[in-house]
Amino acid sequence: MTDKKILVVGGGSWGTAVANYLAVIGKNVRIWLREADVIESIRERRENHIFLPGIELSPNLVPVSDLLPEAENADTIVTAVPSKFIRHTFEALRGIIERKDVVNLSKGFESTSLKTISQLAVEVLGPGILDRWITISGPSFARELAQSHPTVVVAGAKNENILKDVQEDFSSDFFRVYRTDDLIGIEVAGSIKNVMAIASGIVRGCNFGYNTTASLVTRASVEISRFGVNLGAKPETFWGLAGIGDLMLTCFGTLSRNFQLGERIARGESLEEIEKSSAMIAEGVETTLAIKKLSDKLGVELPISAQVYEILFNKKDPLIALKELMKRSLKPE
Repeated sequence: MTDKKILVVGGGSWGTAVANYLAVIGKNVRIWLREADVIESIRERRENHIFLPGIELSPNLVPVSDLLPEAENADTIVTAVPSKFIRHTFEALRGIIERKDVVNLSKGFESTSLKTISQLAVEVLGPGILDRWITISGPSFARELAQSHPTVVVAGAKNENILKDVQEDFSSDFFRVYRTDDLIGIEVAGSIKNVMAIASGIVRGCNFGYNTTASLVTRASVEISRFGVNLGAKPETFWGLAGIGDLMLTCFGTLSRNFQLGERIARGESLEEIEKSSAMIAEGVETTLAIKKLSDKLGVELPISAQVYEILFNKKDPLIALKELMKRSLKPE
């Protein structure tokens, strides 16, 4: 991929961090952004002042505003758009993206269709898109990758050849990519961990400590695995980077926007107030809504996710929610 042209679609913190990483390791990369002021900030000050402030970006990273011509000219399209906007992005790129290699960084379920990102891509773009599709997931804070902290992720795809190509082209001495054919598994794990990060932030906001958080993470892992296997995922995926790795990062790491949102909710702010106060999107909110609908439809019990849903959308007292989890029926682990 050294000589290939890469377009990153989406200039949030993760899209910016990955685009900058690719530029740092010598790739020919451009990043498409909606916000004119962010484009100017990257061009003039080498900084995404809204979504990744304080990080100096590579002079080789080129910000652009014209999506369709840039997508047409690219060999590889990297999608880094919030899940609530990804359908619109696929529709805008229809007729172009099907001819490109696609590396997806977006996580979540669409709350209307209840589909993962790759399932949504198939609906909008056709089943052939999976022949050129890769999803990357795993424990990876944008700011730490942008600071060249050693980071390890996993890429999932149905096409083994393209998967190996991306694994080789994206890896470096501080960014390592493993591979898996369990696409649905890493999508489920990468999505629901954001719900659990909200739950962990709620624990912190209620002034509970590591006993509570460790218990939450352990039971969350069981809950995510149960849900994923029900959707056809492999159990071992949830023991790996996309599963327990990403779950630990977002539940113990305060850089997570979902963690921060949960903490603020527990301290008395409303969801509406929090969402209005920041341009950044906490993916866990949309995913909480989606998996509540999907778990009800499938008849799969997700006790932690269900309580997060009640807190976010029905304004349930977080302390009451935690007590109800503690008072569930006693049974073998």
